Amino acid sequence: MHRLAPCLTVALVAVAITVLLPAAAGAQWTNWRLNDDTTNELQNEQQVVVSPTNPANLVAAWRDFRLGYRQVGWAYTHDGGATWTNPGLFVDPHYIRDSDPALTVNADGDFFAMLLAYTGDTNQPNGMLMYRSTDGGHTWEDRGFAINGVPGVFEDKEFIACDRTNSFFRGSIYMAWTRFYDADIYCVNTRDQGAAWSSEVLVSDDSGNQFPTPAVGPDGTVYVAWTSFSDIIRIDRSFGGGGFGTDIDVTPVWDAHPNLNGNLPSPAHPALDVDITGGTYNGRLYIAYMSREGSSDYDIFIRHSDDQGSTWSSSRRVNDDAFGNGRDQFHVWLTVDNLGYVSVVWLDRRHDSQNLAWHCYVSQSTDGGMTWSANQQVSTVQSHPSLVLNAPDGDAGPRPDEASSRAGVIGEYIGIACWNGFITPVWVDTRNGHQDTYGGAMISTPVEDDGARSMVSMRISPNPSGGPFTLDFAVPRDGLVSLELFDVAGRRVRTLVGRNVREGEHRVVWNGRDQAGRRVATGTYVARLRTVEGEESRRVTVAR
Repeated sequence: MHRLAPCLTVALVAVAITVLLPAAAGAQWTNWRLNDDTTNELQNEQQVVVSPTNPANLVAAWRDFRLGYRQVGWAYTHDGGATWTNPGLFVDPHYIRDSDPALTVNADGDFFAMLLAYTGDTNQPNGMLMYRSTDGGHTWEDRGFAINGVPGVFEDKEFIACDRTNSFFRGSIYMAWTRFYDADIYCVNTRDQGAAWSSEVLVSDDSGNQFPTPAVGPDGTVYVAWTSFSDIIRIDRSFGGGGFGTDIDVTPVWDAHPNLNGNLPSPAHPALDVDITGGTYNGRLYIAYMSREGSSDYDIFIRHSDDQGSTWSSSRRVNDDAFGNGRDQFHVWLTVDNLGYVSVVWLDRRHDSQNLAWHCYVSQSTDGGMTWSANQQVSTVQSHPSLVLNAPDGDAGPRPDEASSRAGVIGEYIGIACWNGFITPVWVDTRNGHQDTYGGAMISTPVEDDGARSMVSMRISPNPSGGPFTLDFAVPRDGLVSLELFDVAGRRVRTLVGRNVREGEHRVVWNGRDQAGRRVATGTYVARLRTVEGEESRRVTVAR
Protein backbone atom coordinates (compact mmCIF):
# COMPACT_ATOMS: atom_id res chain seq x y z
CA MET A 1 0.00 0.00 0.00
CA HIS A 2 1.39 3.41 -0.83
CA ARG A 3 0.94 7.11 -1.23
CA LEU A 4 3.96 8.87 -2.70
CA ALA A 5 4.72 11.85 -5.00
CA PRO A 6 6.67 14.35 -7.40
CA CYS A 7 10.23 14.94 -8.84
CA LEU A 8 13.72 16.59 -8.67
CA THR A 9 17.08 16.38 -10.50
CA VAL A 10 20.55 15.32 -9.29
CA ALA A 11 24.02 14.66 -10.83
CA LEU A 12 25.99 11.53 -11.73
CA VAL A 13 29.00 10.95 -9.49
CA ALA A 14 30.76 7.57 -9.76
CA VAL A 15 30.85 4.18 -11.50
CA ALA A 16 31.94 0.88 -9.92
CA ILE A 17 34.46 -1.83 -10.88
CA THR A 18 34.23 -5.63 -10.96
CA VAL A 19 35.37 -7.64 -7.95
CA LEU A 20 33.70 -10.93 -6.98
CA LEU A 21 31.00 -13.57 -7.59
CA PRO A 22 31.44 -16.81 -9.56
CA ALA A 23 32.01 -16.43 -13.29
CA ALA A 24 29.03 -16.96 -15.55
CA ALA A 25 30.88 -19.71 -17.41
CA GLY A 26 31.34 -21.77 -14.25
CA ALA A 27 28.25 -20.95 -12.24
CA GLN A 28 24.56 -20.58 -12.88
CA TRP A 29 21.39 -19.83 -10.96
CA THR A 30 18.55 -22.23 -10.33
CA ASN A 31 15.05 -20.78 -9.82
CA TRP A 32 12.34 -22.15 -7.55
CA ARG A 33 8.69 -21.06 -7.27
CA LEU A 34 7.95 -20.52 -3.58
CA ASN A 35 4.15 -20.28 -3.63
CA ASP A 36 2.50 -23.63 -4.30
CA ASP A 37 -1.08 -22.51 -5.04
CA THR A 38 -2.76 -23.41 -8.33
CA THR A 39 -4.60 -20.11 -8.83
CA ASN A 40 -3.80 -17.29 -11.24
CA GLU A 41 -3.83 -14.79 -8.39
CA LEU A 42 -0.81 -12.61 -7.69
CA GLN A 43 2.06 -12.94 -5.24
CA ASN A 44 4.41 -10.00 -4.68
CA GLU A 45 6.20 -7.82 -2.07
CA GLN A 46 8.78 -10.43 -1.09
CA GLN A 47 11.17 -10.51 1.86
CA VAL A 48 13.73 -13.15 2.93
CA VAL A 49 16.08 -13.60 5.91
CA VAL A 50 18.70 -16.19 6.85
CA SER A 51 19.29 -17.84 10.21
CA PRO A 52 22.66 -16.85 11.73
CA THR A 53 22.79 -20.19 13.56
CA ASN A 54 22.00 -22.32 10.48
CA PRO A 55 22.70 -20.45 7.21
CA ALA A 56 21.04 -23.19 5.15
CA ASN A 57 17.75 -22.25 6.85
CA LEU A 58 16.02 -19.24 5.30
CA VAL A 59 12.46 -17.93 5.53
CA ALA A 60 10.63 -15.87 2.90
CA ALA A 61 7.27 -14.09 3.02
CA TRP A 62 5.17 -12.31 0.42
CA ARG A 63 1.80 -10.70 -0.20
CA ASP A 64 -0.52 -13.41 -1.49
CA PHE A 65 -3.90 -13.05 -3.25
CA ARG A 66 -4.66 -16.76 -3.75
CA LEU A 67 -7.96 -16.30 -1.89
CA GLY A 68 -8.85 -13.30 -4.06
CA TYR A 69 -7.85 -10.68 -1.49
CA ARG A 70 -4.77 -9.65 0.47
CA GLN A 71 -3.14 -12.28 2.64
CA VAL A 72 0.50 -13.16 3.41
CA GLY A 73 2.19 -16.42 2.46
CA TRP A 74 5.50 -17.83 3.68
CA ALA A 75 8.01 -20.54 2.82
CA TYR A 76 11.14 -22.03 4.36
CA THR A 77 14.22 -23.81 3.07
CA HIS A 78 16.86 -25.97 4.75
CA ASP A 79 19.19 -26.27 1.75
CA GLY A 80 20.18 -22.66 1.19
CA GLY A 81 17.30 -21.89 -1.17
CA ALA A 82 17.76 -24.78 -3.61
CA THR A 83 14.24 -25.98 -2.66
CA TRP A 84 11.41 -24.37 -0.69
CA THR A 85 8.30 -25.49 1.21
CA ASN A 86 5.18 -23.29 1.30
CA PRO A 87 2.85 -24.55 4.07
CA GLY A 88 0.22 -21.92 3.26
CA LEU A 89 -0.84 -18.51 4.58
CA PHE A 90 -0.51 -16.79 7.94
CA VAL A 91 -3.76 -17.08 9.88
CA ASP A 92 -4.84 -13.74 11.34
CA PRO A 93 -7.72 -14.17 13.84
CA HIS A 94 -8.08 -10.40 14.28
CA TYR A 95 -8.50 -8.85 10.81
CA ILE A 96 -9.72 -10.33 7.53
CA ARG A 97 -6.90 -8.89 5.40
CA ASP A 98 -3.11 -8.82 5.75
CA SER A 99 -0.49 -7.08 3.62
CA ASP A 100 3.04 -5.62 3.45
CA PRO A 101 5.03 -8.50 5.02
CA ALA A 102 8.29 -7.73 6.83
CA LEU A 103 10.81 -10.20 8.27
CA THR A 104 13.73 -10.26 10.67
CA VAL A 105 15.67 -12.86 12.68
CA ASN A 106 17.44 -12.71 16.04
CA ALA A 107 20.91 -13.95 16.95
CA ASP A 108 19.46 -17.27 18.17
CA GLY A 109 17.82 -18.04 14.83
CA ASP A 110 14.23 -17.23 15.80
CA PHE A 111 12.30 -15.69 12.90
CA PHE A 112 9.82 -12.84 13.21
CA ALA A 113 7.21 -11.66 10.71
CA MET A 114 5.23 -8.42 10.89
CA LEU A 115 2.02 -8.00 8.89
CA LEU A 116 -0.17 -5.01 8.17
CA ALA A 117 -3.58 -6.21 9.39
CA TYR A 118 -6.76 -4.36 8.39
CA THR A 119 -10.46 -4.65 7.58
CA GLY A 120 -10.17 -3.86 3.88
CA ASP A 121 -11.21 -0.24 4.47
CA THR A 122 -8.27 2.14 4.83
CA ASN A 123 -10.55 4.64 6.56
CA GLN A 124 -10.93 2.24 9.48
CA PRO A 125 -8.35 1.70 12.28
CA ASN A 126 -5.92 -1.16 11.75
CA GLY A 127 -2.82 -2.69 13.30
CA MET A 128 0.58 -4.30 12.87
CA LEU A 129 0.59 -7.95 13.96
CA MET A 130 3.77 -9.92 14.76
CA TYR A 131 4.42 -13.66 14.51
CA ARG A 132 7.35 -15.71 15.79
CA SER A 133 8.81 -19.00 14.58
CA THR A 134 11.23 -20.95 16.75
CA ASP A 135 11.39 -24.01 14.46
CA GLY A 136 12.99 -22.61 11.32
CA GLY A 137 9.82 -21.19 9.79
CA HIS A 138 7.75 -24.36 9.93
CA THR A 139 5.14 -22.96 12.34
CA TRP A 140 4.29 -19.48 13.62
CA GLU A 141 2.96 -18.13 16.91
CA ASP A 142 0.77 -15.02 17.03
CA ARG A 143 2.66 -12.61 19.31
CA GLY A 144 0.06 -9.85 19.20
CA PHE A 145 0.04 -6.26 17.97
CA ALA A 146 2.89 -3.79 17.95
CA ILE A 147 0.31 -1.06 17.36
CA ASN A 148 -3.45 -1.43 16.90
CA GLY A 149 -6.77 0.38 16.73
CA VAL A 150 -5.60 4.01 16.84
CA PRO A 151 -8.68 6.04 15.79
CA GLY A 152 -8.60 8.41 12.84
CA VAL A 153 -5.40 7.05 11.27
CA PHE A 154 -4.24 4.24 9.02
CA GLU A 155 -0.94 2.49 9.82
CA ASP A 156 1.01 1.56 6.69
CA LYS A 157 4.25 0.17 5.27
CA GLU A 158 5.95 -1.30 8.33
CA PHE A 159 9.43 -2.83 8.37
CA ILE A 160 11.29 -4.44 11.27
CA ALA A 161 14.87 -4.97 12.45
CA CYS A 162 16.39 -6.96 15.31
CA ASP A 163 19.46 -6.10 17.39
CA ARG A 164 21.84 -9.04 16.81
CA THR A 165 24.82 -7.25 18.35
CA ASN A 166 26.30 -7.54 21.85
CA SER A 167 24.86 -4.17 22.84
CA PHE A 168 22.73 -3.60 25.93
CA PHE A 169 19.68 -3.87 23.65
CA ARG A 170 20.56 -7.25 22.11
CA GLY A 171 17.41 -9.08 21.05
CA SER A 172 15.27 -5.94 20.83
CA ILE A 173 13.00 -5.71 17.79
CA TYR A 174 12.19 -2.36 16.21
CA MET A 175 9.28 -1.55 13.91
CA ALA A 176 9.11 1.65 11.86
CA TRP A 177 6.03 2.60 9.86
CA THR A 178 4.07 5.43 8.23
CA ARG A 179 0.98 6.83 9.95
CA PHE A 180 -1.54 8.27 7.53
CA TYR A 181 -3.01 10.58 6.78
CA ASP A 182 -0.30 13.06 7.76
CA ALA A 183 2.28 10.52 6.56
CA ASP A 184 4.54 10.77 9.61
CA ILE A 185 7.18 8.14 10.44
CA TYR A 186 6.90 6.40 13.82
CA CYS A 187 8.84 3.68 15.65
CA VAL A 188 8.13 1.23 18.48
CA ASN A 189 10.21 -1.53 20.05
CA THR A 190 9.88 -4.67 22.09
CA ARG A 191 12.52 -6.10 24.45
CA ASP A 192 10.68 -9.40 24.99
CA GLN A 193 9.73 -10.65 21.50
CA GLY A 194 6.36 -8.97 21.43
CA ALA A 195 5.03 -9.65 24.93
CA ALA A 196 5.08 -5.87 25.43
CA TRP A 197 5.77 -2.91 23.16
CA SER A 198 6.94 0.61 23.87
CA SER A 199 4.81 3.65 23.19
CA GLU A 200 5.15 4.98 19.67
CA VAL A 201 7.89 7.58 19.09
CA LEU A 202 7.71 10.16 16.31
CA VAL A 203 10.78 9.84 14.05
CA SER A 204 10.25 12.33 11.20
CA ASP A 205 10.41 16.07 11.80
CA ASP A 206 8.09 16.87 8.91
CA SER A 207 4.98 15.17 7.52
CA GLY A 208 4.69 13.80 4.01
CA ASN A 209 6.83 10.65 4.06
CA GLN A 210 6.69 6.95 3.18
CA PHE A 211 8.60 3.67 3.20
CA PRO A 212 10.64 3.70 6.44
CA THR A 213 13.35 1.03 6.72
CA PRO A 214 15.04 0.39 10.10
CA ALA A 215 18.46 -1.11 10.90
CA VAL A 216 20.58 -1.55 14.04
CA GLY A 217 24.25 -0.58 14.33
CA PRO A 218 26.98 -2.49 16.20
CA ASP A 219 26.51 -0.39 19.36
CA GLY A 220 22.73 -0.77 19.39
CA THR A 221 22.03 2.56 17.66
CA VAL A 222 18.73 2.41 15.79
CA TYR A 223 18.56 3.95 12.31
CA VAL A 224 15.42 4.66 10.28
CA ALA A 225 15.58 5.87 6.67
CA TRP A 226 12.62 6.87 4.50
CA THR A 227 11.61 8.83 1.41
CA SER A 228 10.05 12.26 1.70
CA PHE A 229 7.33 13.33 -0.71
CA SER A 230 9.67 16.22 -1.52
CA ASP A 231 11.90 13.65 -3.31
CA ILE A 232 14.59 13.31 -0.66
CA ILE A 233 15.78 10.23 1.22
CA ARG A 234 16.23 11.08 4.90
CA ILE A 235 17.54 9.26 7.97
CA ASP A 236 17.33 9.67 11.73
CA ARG A 237 18.97 7.88 14.66
CA SER A 238 18.16 6.85 18.21
CA PHE A 239 21.21 6.57 20.49
CA GLY A 240 21.26 4.58 23.70
CA GLY A 241 17.56 3.76 23.71
CA GLY A 242 16.50 7.41 23.61
CA GLY A 243 14.34 9.32 21.19
CA PHE A 244 15.17 10.36 17.65
CA GLY A 245 16.95 13.57 16.74
CA THR A 246 16.99 15.91 13.77
CA ASP A 247 16.34 14.38 10.35
CA ILE A 248 19.35 14.20 8.01
CA ASP A 249 19.14 14.46 4.22
CA VAL A 250 20.93 11.53 2.56
CA THR A 251 20.28 12.14 -1.12
CA PRO A 252 17.73 13.65 -3.48
CA VAL A 253 15.91 11.26 -5.81
CA TRP A 254 14.44 12.01 -9.21
CA ASP A 255 10.91 11.05 -8.16
CA ALA A 256 9.73 9.61 -4.85
CA HIS A 257 7.27 7.30 -6.57
CA PRO A 258 7.65 7.14 -10.36
CA ASN A 259 5.33 5.26 -12.65
CA LEU A 260 7.61 3.19 -14.89
CA ASN A 261 6.98 2.17 -18.47
CA GLY A 262 4.22 -0.44 -18.60
CA ASN A 263 2.24 1.28 -15.83
CA LEU A 264 4.43 -0.13 -13.04
CA PRO A 265 4.74 2.12 -9.98
CA SER A 266 8.05 1.67 -8.13
CA PRO A 267 8.90 3.73 -5.03
CA ALA A 268 12.36 5.28 -4.74
CA HIS A 269 12.67 3.80 -1.26
CA PRO A 270 15.87 3.52 0.76
CA ALA A 271 17.22 -0.03 1.17
CA LEU A 272 19.17 0.33 4.43
CA ASP A 273 21.56 -1.94 6.33
CA VAL A 274 24.57 -1.62 8.66
CA ASP A 275 27.83 -3.57 8.97
CA ILE A 276 27.91 -5.14 12.46
CA THR A 277 30.74 -7.62 11.80
CA GLY A 278 33.47 -5.90 13.80
CA GLY A 279 35.60 -5.97 10.65
CA THR A 280 37.19 -3.31 8.47
CA TYR A 281 33.91 -1.52 7.74
CA ASN A 282 32.23 -2.10 11.10
CA GLY A 283 29.48 0.47 11.67
CA ARG A 284 29.30 1.58 8.02
CA LEU A 285 25.75 2.38 6.90
CA TYR A 286 24.63 1.63 3.35
CA ILE A 287 21.62 2.94 1.49
CA ALA A 288 20.75 1.70 -2.00
CA TYR A 289 18.06 3.41 -4.06
CA MET A 290 16.78 3.95 -7.59
CA SER A 291 17.05 7.34 -9.26
CA ARG A 292 18.05 9.20 -12.39
CA GLU A 293 21.46 10.77 -11.97
CA GLY A 294 22.48 12.33 -15.26
CA SER A 295 20.42 9.83 -17.28
CA SER A 296 16.94 9.50 -18.75
CA ASP A 297 16.44 6.03 -17.22
CA TYR A 298 16.46 4.73 -13.64
CA ASP A 299 19.62 3.16 -12.22
CA ILE A 300 20.57 1.63 -8.87
CA PHE A 301 22.86 3.75 -6.71
CA ILE A 302 24.45 3.30 -3.31
CA ARG A 303 25.84 5.68 -0.69
CA HIS A 304 27.56 4.94 2.61
CA SER A 305 28.23 6.72 5.89
CA ASP A 306 31.03 6.14 8.40
CA ASP A 307 29.81 8.65 11.01
CA GLN A 308 26.45 7.13 11.98
CA GLY A 309 24.58 8.81 9.16
CA SER A 310 25.72 12.40 9.77
CA THR A 311 27.42 12.66 6.35
CA TRP A 312 27.22 10.49 3.25
CA SER A 313 29.53 9.49 0.43
CA SER A 314 28.99 10.37 -3.19
CA SER A 315 26.78 7.94 -5.10
CA ARG A 316 28.06 4.86 -6.92
CA ARG A 317 26.15 3.21 -9.73
CA VAL A 318 25.68 -0.53 -9.07
CA ASN A 319 24.14 -1.75 -12.33
CA ASP A 320 26.80 -2.16 -15.03
CA ASP A 321 24.77 -1.95 -18.25
CA ALA A 322 25.51 0.93 -20.62
CA PHE A 323 24.85 4.27 -18.96
CA GLY A 324 21.91 6.18 -20.42
CA ASN A 325 20.67 3.22 -22.50
CA GLY A 326 17.00 3.88 -21.71
CA ARG A 327 16.56 0.68 -19.63
CA ASP A 328 15.25 0.95 -16.08
CA GLN A 329 16.49 -0.77 -12.93
CA PHE A 330 14.06 -0.71 -9.99
CA HIS A 331 12.72 -2.45 -6.83
CA VAL A 332 16.13 -2.50 -5.10
CA TRP A 333 16.90 -4.21 -1.78
CA LEU A 334 20.17 -4.55 0.16
CA THR A 335 21.76 -6.64 2.92
CA VAL A 336 25.14 -6.86 4.70
CA ASP A 337 26.22 -10.39 5.64
CA ASN A 338 28.39 -11.83 8.44
CA LEU A 339 31.59 -11.17 6.44
CA GLY A 340 30.68 -7.56 5.79
CA TYR A 341 29.87 -8.27 2.12
CA VAL A 342 27.22 -5.92 0.74
CA SER A 343 24.72 -7.57 -1.61
CA VAL A 344 22.08 -5.81 -3.71
CA VAL A 345 19.12 -7.20 -5.70
CA TRP A 346 16.88 -5.40 -8.18
CA LEU A 347 14.62 -5.85 -11.22
CA ASP A 348 16.39 -5.02 -14.48
CA ARG A 349 15.17 -4.23 -18.02
CA ARG A 350 18.56 -4.13 -19.80
CA HIS A 351 17.64 -6.95 -22.21
CA ASP A 352 14.45 -5.34 -23.57
CA SER A 353 14.79 -2.53 -26.12
CA GLN A 354 11.20 -1.56 -25.27
CA ASN A 355 12.14 -1.11 -21.60
CA LEU A 356 9.31 -3.38 -20.43
CA ALA A 357 10.39 -6.95 -19.60
CA TRP A 358 12.57 -7.50 -16.53
CA HIS A 359 14.96 -10.01 -15.01
CA CYS A 360 16.14 -10.28 -11.43
CA TYR A 361 19.78 -9.16 -11.01
CA VAL A 362 22.29 -9.14 -8.15
CA SER A 363 25.70 -7.64 -7.42
CA GLN A 364 28.04 -7.80 -4.44
CA SER A 365 30.80 -5.68 -2.90
CA THR A 366 33.55 -7.07 -0.66
CA ASP A 367 35.29 -3.74 -0.04
CA GLY A 368 32.71 -1.62 1.70
CA GLY A 369 30.68 -0.69 -1.36
CA MET A 370 33.62 0.89 -3.20
CA THR A 371 33.68 -1.63 -6.07
CA TRP A 372 31.03 -4.05 -7.30
CA SER A 373 30.97 -7.44 -8.95
CA ALA A 374 29.86 -7.95 -12.51
CA ASN A 375 26.07 -7.94 -12.38
CA GLN A 376 24.55 -11.41 -12.49
CA GLN A 377 21.18 -12.32 -13.95
CA VAL A 378 19.42 -14.58 -11.46
CA SER A 379 16.08 -15.22 -13.17
CA THR A 380 16.19 -17.81 -15.94
CA VAL A 381 13.04 -16.49 -17.65
CA GLN A 382 12.10 -12.85 -18.15
CA SER A 383 8.93 -11.26 -16.76
CA HIS A 384 6.68 -8.83 -18.60
CA PRO A 385 3.99 -6.29 -17.59
CA SER A 386 1.58 -7.78 -20.13
CA LEU A 387 1.51 -10.93 -17.97
CA VAL A 388 0.76 -9.04 -14.75
CA LEU A 389 -2.67 -9.88 -13.35
CA ASN A 390 -3.94 -7.56 -10.66
CA ALA A 391 -6.29 -9.04 -8.06
CA PRO A 392 -8.80 -6.57 -6.63
CA ASP A 393 -9.47 -6.24 -2.92
CA GLY A 394 -12.75 -8.12 -3.31
CA ASP A 395 -13.41 -11.74 -4.23
CA ALA A 396 -14.06 -11.29 -7.95
CA GLY A 397 -10.78 -12.80 -9.08
CA PRO A 398 -7.93 -11.38 -11.15
CA ARG A 399 -8.15 -8.67 -13.80
CA PRO A 400 -5.64 -6.86 -16.02
CA ASP A 401 -3.24 -4.45 -14.41
CA GLU A 402 -4.83 -1.45 -16.17
CA ALA A 403 -8.14 -2.11 -14.41
CA SER A 404 -7.04 -1.32 -10.87
CA SER A 405 -4.00 -0.14 -8.95
CA ARG A 406 -5.29 -1.24 -5.55
CA ALA A 407 -3.00 -4.25 -5.45
CA GLY A 408 0.11 -2.24 -6.25
CA VAL A 409 0.52 -3.84 -9.71
CA ILE A 410 3.73 -5.80 -8.91
CA GLY A 411 4.10 -4.69 -5.31
CA GLU A 412 6.71 -2.23 -4.10
CA TYR A 413 9.71 -4.31 -2.99
CA ILE A 414 11.58 -7.60 -3.31
CA GLY A 415 14.14 -9.20 -0.98
CA ILE A 416 17.65 -10.57 -0.53
CA ALA A 417 19.54 -12.53 2.14
CA CYS A 418 23.22 -13.42 2.29
CA TRP A 419 25.58 -15.44 4.51
CA ASN A 420 29.28 -16.21 3.91
CA GLY A 421 28.87 -14.41 0.60
CA PHE A 422 26.14 -16.79 -0.65
CA ILE A 423 23.20 -14.75 -1.98
CA THR A 424 19.53 -15.78 -1.86
CA PRO A 425 17.20 -13.34 -3.66
CA VAL A 426 13.39 -13.48 -3.92
CA TRP A 427 11.37 -11.53 -6.48
CA VAL A 428 8.07 -11.16 -8.36
CA ASP A 429 8.03 -13.27 -11.53
CA THR A 430 5.47 -13.69 -14.36
CA ARG A 431 6.89 -16.67 -16.28
CA ASN A 432 3.71 -18.66 -15.57
CA GLY A 433 1.42 -16.01 -17.04
CA HIS A 434 0.71 -14.32 -13.71
CA GLN A 435 2.63 -13.12 -10.66
CA ASP A 436 4.47 -15.68 -8.53
CA THR A 437 7.18 -15.50 -5.90
CA TYR A 438 10.48 -16.96 -7.10
CA GLY A 439 13.77 -17.52 -5.32
CA GLY A 440 17.25 -18.02 -6.73
CA ALA A 441 20.12 -20.21 -5.56
CA MET A 442 23.59 -20.27 -7.09
CA ILE A 443 24.84 -23.62 -8.30
CA SER A 444 28.27 -24.29 -9.81
CA THR A 445 29.14 -26.44 -12.80
CA PRO A 446 31.07 -29.43 -11.40
CA VAL A 447 34.43 -30.45 -12.84
CA GLU A 448 33.65 -33.49 -14.97
CA ASP A 449 37.10 -35.11 -14.97
CA ASP A 450 37.48 -36.96 -11.66
CA GLY A 451 41.24 -36.78 -11.98
CA ALA A 452 41.04 -33.00 -12.19
CA ARG A 453 38.89 -32.67 -9.10
CA SER A 454 41.92 -32.82 -6.80
CA MET A 455 43.81 -30.17 -8.76
CA VAL A 456 43.90 -26.44 -8.10
CA SER A 457 43.91 -24.39 -11.29
CA MET A 458 44.45 -20.62 -11.59
CA ARG A 459 44.78 -18.44 -14.70
CA ILE A 460 45.60 -14.70 -14.77
CA SER A 461 45.00 -12.44 -17.76
CA PRO A 462 46.16 -10.16 -19.16
CA ASN A 463 49.57 -10.61 -17.59
CA PRO A 464 51.71 -8.45 -17.70
CA SER A 465 49.23 -5.59 -17.65
CA GLY A 466 48.52 -2.20 -16.18
CA GLY A 467 45.34 -3.71 -14.79
CA PRO A 468 42.70 -4.75 -14.21
CA PHE A 469 43.70 -8.43 -13.96
CA THR A 470 41.23 -11.30 -14.32
CA LEU A 471 41.97 -14.29 -12.05
CA ASP A 472 40.08 -17.48 -12.98
CA PHE A 473 40.28 -20.49 -10.69
CA ALA A 474 38.53 -23.78 -10.06
CA VAL A 475 37.34 -25.08 -6.69
CA PRO A 476 37.08 -28.91 -6.61
CA ARG A 477 34.52 -28.96 -3.79
CA ASP A 478 32.74 -26.60 -1.41
CA GLY A 479 34.99 -25.14 1.24
CA LEU A 480 37.11 -22.27 2.47
CA VAL A 481 39.06 -20.44 -0.24
CA SER A 482 41.79 -17.87 0.22
CA LEU A 483 43.08 -15.77 -2.68
CA GLU A 484 45.71 -13.21 -1.64
CA LEU A 485 48.29 -10.98 -3.33
CA PHE A 486 51.81 -10.50 -1.93
CA ASP A 487 54.75 -8.35 -2.95
CA VAL A 488 58.21 -9.87 -3.53
CA ALA A 489 59.11 -9.25 0.13
CA GLY A 490 56.21 -11.48 1.20
CA ARG A 491 54.01 -8.65 2.50
CA ARG A 492 50.28 -9.10 1.94
CA VAL A 493 49.01 -6.49 -0.52
CA ARG A 494 45.36 -7.45 -0.95
CA THR A 495 42.91 -10.18 0.06
CA LEU A 496 40.60 -10.86 -2.86
CA VAL A 497 38.74 -13.89 -1.47
CA GLY A 498 38.55 -15.19 2.08
CA ARG A 499 35.34 -17.14 2.55
CA ASN A 500 33.51 -20.39 1.88
CA VAL A 501 33.15 -20.90 -1.86
CA ARG A 502 31.07 -23.41 -3.73
CA GLU A 503 32.45 -26.06 -6.07
CA GLY A 504 33.07 -24.92 -9.64
CA GLU A 505 34.82 -22.24 -11.66
CA HIS A 506 35.11 -18.71 -10.31
CA ARG A 507 36.42 -15.35 -11.43
CA VAL A 508 37.83 -12.37 -9.56
CA VAL A 509 38.92 -9.10 -11.12
CA TRP A 510 41.72 -7.22 -9.35
CA ASN A 511 41.76 -3.50 -10.05
CA GLY A 512 45.47 -3.08 -9.28
CA ARG A 513 44.94 -1.51 -5.87
CA ASP A 514 45.98 -2.57 -2.38
CA GLN A 515 43.75 -3.23 0.61
CA ALA A 516 43.57 0.50 1.39
CA GLY A 517 42.52 1.34 -2.18
CA ARG A 518 45.89 2.73 -3.32
CA ARG A 519 47.33 1.86 -6.73
CA VAL A 520 50.22 -0.57 -6.36
CA ALA A 521 53.64 0.20 -7.80
CA THR A 522 54.83 -1.42 -11.01
CA GLY A 523 56.64 -4.70 -10.48
CA THR A 524 56.11 -8.36 -9.72
CA TYR A 525 53.55 -9.70 -7.24
CA VAL A 526 52.44 -13.19 -6.25
CA ALA A 527 48.84 -14.40 -6.27
CA ARG A 528 48.40 -17.31 -3.84
CA LEU A 529 45.31 -19.49 -4.01
CA ARG A 530 44.44 -21.94 -1.23
CA THR A 531 41.48 -24.33 -1.38
CA VAL A 532 40.42 -27.47 0.45
CA GLU A 533 42.46 -29.49 -2.05
CA GLY A 534 45.73 -27.61 -2.15
CA GLU A 535 47.63 -24.43 -2.90
CA GLU A 536 48.88 -22.71 -6.04
CA SER A 537 50.79 -19.49 -6.71
CA ARG A 538 51.16 -17.41 -9.87
CA ARG A 539 53.20 -14.32 -10.67
CA VAL A 540 51.37 -11.10 -11.52
CA THR A 541 53.35 -8.42 -13.31
CA VAL A 542 52.06 -4.86 -13.02
CA ALA A 543 53.42 -2.88 -15.99
CA ARG A 544 52.25 0.68 -16.54
